[in-house]
Amino acid sequence: MNRVNSESPSSRLIPSWLRLLPGPWLLRGLCILSMTGSLTAEKRAEAPKVWLNHFKLGGLAAAEDSDWSVTRGGTDTAFFAINTLWPMDQPMKLSIPPQVAAATAEKLHKNGIKIGVECGYFDHAGTLKNPQDPASNVVGSREAPSLVVGVGERVARVEIAKLRSLWQAGHPPDYLILDDPMRRLTVPGQDNLGQILRGMPDYPSAAQEIAAYMRVMREKFPAVKFVIILNFPNWGWKGEPAFSMAPGRVGQMNWGDAHVAMEAMFSELKKSGQSIHAIQGDFPWRYFAEQPLDAVAATVDWPGRILQLEQYAREKGVHFHLTTNSETGYVSAQAFSEDSLKYLDAYLAVGGKPDRFVVQSWYPHPESFLPESKSYTGTWLAARFIERLREIQIGSPVAAEVLKTRPFDRSEPEALLHLLKRIDPSEWNKLSPAVLDKWLDNKEDPPASVASLQLKSLREAVGSAVVGKPKATVVIRDGSAQAATGMPSLELVRGATKTWIIEIVCATSKSELATVWVENSTEEPMTPVWISPGGSRLLMVNVNPVRKNNGAITLCIGKPGEAFRKVTIPINH
Repeated sequence: MNRVNSESPSSRLIPSWLRLLPGPWLLRGLCILSMTGSLTAEKRAEAPKVWLNHFKLGGLAAAEDSDWSVTRGGTDTAFFAINTLWPMDQPMKLSIPPQVAAATAEKLHKNGIKIGVECGYFDHAGTLKNPQDPASNVVGSREAPSLVVGVGERVARVEIAKLRSLWQAGHPPDYLILDDPMRRLTVPGQDNLGQILRGMPDYPSAAQEIAAYMRVMREKFPAVKFVIILNFPNWGWKGEPAFSMAPGRVGQMNWGDAHVAMEAMFSELKKSGQSIHAIQGDFPWRYFAEQPLDAVAATVDWPGRILQLEQYAREKGVHFHLTTNSETGYVSAQAFSEDSLKYLDAYLAVGGKPDRFVVQSWYPHPESFLPESKSYTGTWLAARFIERLREIQIGSPVAAEVLKTRPFDRSEPEALLHLLKRIDPSEWNKLSPAVLDKWLDNKEDPPASVASLQLKSLREAVGSAVVGKPKATVVIRDGSAQAATGMPSLELVRGATKTWIIEIVCATSKSELATVWVENSTEEPMTPVWISPGGSRLLMVNVNPVRKNNGAITLCIGKPGEAFRKVTIPINH
């Protein structure tokens, strides 16, 4: 799926970002741990502490000391996800009742454990019922959020209200952990497939809103410290590519260049007198240990990439935290826990020395938080981290991991070739012989450097070919299709056939082989292409005005001659 401060590296902590969102995203939070101080082989007087978070953190309110004895003794900060504290008349499924949240906060502070909250959701809609009352209820909205000047202050005031169960009980947050705020402000809506939201125009504008957010938060919580999460694999870095491409992207750096974005943020924070405590690298296990399916990204040394972010934090004089989790959280709590613990050793083995290790899940597993004595719960994993960090601290050797190689994903170059043949035949004639000869017609993959050149050329050619053409984004789900949220009506000139680019975003449970055509059209559609879950493909259709019905065009999606989904796209003249 983003620090600066003058504090001692061994003093405090700060982890996570559980993005508790609608639908399947509600299961995102799990446990967050974070190691205090850089790890070395030297013995220390006191073993490292951890930082803990779980979407069921409220369970601590009624927990016995024996339910989390190792975790309690080795934890000095615990984190809530802000959307579990949302003060709504109709609570969400995972909402922690105010009295339970207050009791949990009281227990944490009584045990000498600080309180953190993951927040900073600039691209979520919501307003205060009474803007003059900091304890007002938050009014939810299905409307797309307006990311314009003033959004930083607005979101801060909304999130202060969401935190009221803590501060009204006398337990304000010690840490606020902002979840990739530069991305949320400039490339909003990435948490939900099929959103088309307008972001801030540039990085300096976004940085100003982050500074405004911090200012308002510090007015309410003067001692609070900030951590910035960077969802690092989904960004490019210093001109080099991202690990994979999100729906709608044909460039190399997906959300943009994180180095440029962070430089803009640090510049604005210095100018405005604000500061952050740490940068937290959100970098799950497979990004560290596996070769990307994307041939362009396969040219990057990914363990080296995250080490560069750690070095960047050092240069900025702030702490560095590393999220050490795994996408096997989709599989089981056991697989997730084993990979997370493996990651701890592997990162140290390549020379990493983070100030905090953050262990957290936004996957279905581990679902259970307590008790610590039950294998693979959130507190069980916290306890294992505490014990492993103690072993490493007194000199236990760390284990390296061998990079896993996988075949490149051939579906993207195949789909790009299909589109290019339709939309720009001359460019297809120029590029297809080399792509086919050096890659697609061969059983074995070429070296990453060769495949990368072919894929870059195709992406650039398609990117140029679709400029200026109307584009509709359609989300397909199991058994249904719908236009993307926030998509404007498309233009259709009277009496003229118009070429449209249709982006199909796949939110189904398995890969889809599909194409698109206009209902009742006699024109042969493009060759069907494979679309993996969470991915997208660009397709082309020629739209004739005579197919218009009640101010809309009906698109059919599927394989010609087989069952398909339909979606209506509004049009303008």
